[in-house]
Amino acid sequence: MSNEYDDKETWQLFTEGKTKGVFQLESNLGKSWSKKLAPNNIEELSALIAIIRPGCLKAFVDGKSMSQHFIDRKHGREDVTYLHESLEEILLPTYGVLVYQEQSMRIAQKIAGFNLQEADDLRKAIGKKKADLMAKVKKKFISGAKKTNIVDKETAEEIFSWIEKSSRYAFNKSHSISYAVCSYWSAYQKAHNPKEFFLSYLYYANEKQDPHQEIYELISDAKLFDIEPRTPSVANFDIKFNIKKSKVYFGIKDIKSLTGKTGDKVVEAISESEKELKKKIYKFNWIELLLFFAPKISSTAFKALASVGFFRDFNGKIARNKAIYDYDIYRTLTKAEQTWIQNNYESKKWTDFIECLKDLAPTKKQGGGTSRVERQQLVENEIQLLVDPPYDLNDDPSWIIDQETRYLGCPVTMAKIDTADKSSANTTCKDIINGKNGKDICVVANIQRMADYTIKKGESKGQLMSFLTIEDDTCVLDSVIIFPKVKQKYKYILYEGNNLMFCGSVGTKDNSLIVDKVHEI
Repeated sequence: MSNEYDDKETWQLFTEGKTKGVFQLESNLGKSWSKKLAPNNIEELSALIAIIRPGCLKAFVDGKSMSQHFIDRKHGREDVTYLHESLEEILLPTYGVLVYQEQSMRIAQKIAGFNLQEADDLRKAIGKKKADLMAKVKKKFISGAKKTNIVDKETAEEIFSWIEKSSRYAFNKSHSISYAVCSYWSAYQKAHNPKEFFLSYLYYANEKQDPHQEIYELISDAKLFDIEPRTPSVANFDIKFNIKKSKVYFGIKDIKSLTGKTGDKVVEAISESEKELKKKIYKFNWIELLLFFAPKISSTAFKALASVGFFRDFNGKIARNKAIYDYDIYRTLTKAEQTWIQNNYESKKWTDFIECLKDLAPTKKQGGGTSRVERQQLVENEIQLLVDPPYDLNDDPSWIIDQETRYLGCPVTMAKIDTADKSSANTTCKDIINGKNGKDICVVANIQRMADYTIKKGESKGQLMSFLTIEDDTCVLDSVIIFPKVKQKYKYILYEGNNLMFCGSVGTKDNSLIVDKVHEI
């Protein structure tokens, strides 16, 4: 088995906690504990999948969970101990920690003399959590232990209590091993074929309860593998998600307003326009895009495309806002005026929509498209609006974020942190994830999520601490810790959506940023 599961890059992925999308370990919990354990074989990976279940996580001994005991013992930070020496043979592979259901069954066989059926009854009783059934099984266990005389009554009761706590939501090993194999191979694909991996999971994301959040997390994770997320573009478009070179593109039908038949019409319009002009759409200039493409689709569809940046990467550049603005004025023209522009754009060699309107203003007798003086005045007013628009036509980062969130479910090409001054930072979220550690770490980032936790023991009992997920323009960092004193000092600026500079230290054991100071940007 070891020869089949010995890929260094794959195990490194687990060690770094880059397990988003990896079977069984894609959650923040899975990523965090994967970094803590740093598995390097299938047995350890199987144990990792088992110890992040409630059984181990909620079974506390000496002030910490059995999951943490497993981690500390694995890394040599804690001595391996057993409730009784007779348990060593059964628990040796898991550092003295009760991880699997089979271990509980074997302990019952050894300590209480249970047969296989009785041991399985124990497993079922614990799983069902029925008090009357548990009382019956416990009585049989204590009675059996008295007969085998391996341990005394007090130790037998302690062992049973331990089994009950640890096995309540435990995995059986056969289940966990099979999961570990699937987890390894999905991680292998992510390590060696990241583009294909992300593409497949982006398709799969639509099956999730919150697909837009899932997609957002996936494209953020993709940045760690130098894969840049992009919105649909005239130069690179498809029906659904696609990957070209080092970029992952949203598809036309991934735009909320363009699902179903509406999306089909957009694709048809592109094809028809290409046939008319006998060239690919990315070779169009802006006037050609506006004149030949816009009339073929609805106003809703055109504005959705423009808002997500579809009209970039063509033979020229135009701001998203200006594309919408030009389109709105185009729609105010009469059919005759639109036709005149259509018939004359090539000979006139217009490059900007304002040039069309300037040539349009004269009367028909003068070779223009309008016939009435009052209509001429309206067109001249529209020209003035383009010369001096009532609002800024540049694409403000906040506006882009809003539009991409509206139409794609999440920001893609920009993040909220793009509006902040990052010059005072000395590192990035990606640097921290990739192993940068030490003191005086400063990163400028946006708070994506914040979870408060009330400390239950020690000097800080009753006080609040926070666990943050932050994001800069490189990726998401979901292991930021703020202890009570710092929390209290900066509580008025610590809220989701705020851009801040976080300063503190990152240890060598994991990639958690322990925050000492918080600065407003």
